[in-house]
Amino acid sequence: MGSKSTCVFLLTKSPQSPRSELCLKLLARSKKARLYLVGDGVYHLLNQASLLPPSCDIYACKEDVAARGIVARKNVEILGDFYERLVEDVMEGEDRLFAF
Repeated sequence: MGSKSTCVFLLTKSPQSPRSELCLKLLARSKKARLYLVGDGVYHLLNQASLLPPSCDIYACKEDVAARGIVARKNVEILGDFYERLVEDVMEGEDRLFAF
């Protein structure tokens, strides 16, 4: 993965999904990454903290976090304008988008 571009990961799958495992492996190889959690992907906030590199910015959909009763960690930004930010993030730079 390129060192200058940011990799944006959109994760909609639960931690038990093989797609989540693949996403986290690719995320770990990225030098500069942003992880957007939506749908069942917000369950990663419960038990995946140790698997995420410290250089990764983490964003979660406010509605999905609230609907699942999850309390987010302090290094996670909960977004009310989740989809707007995701689109802006991808469109404004030379970012790569990986969706799982």
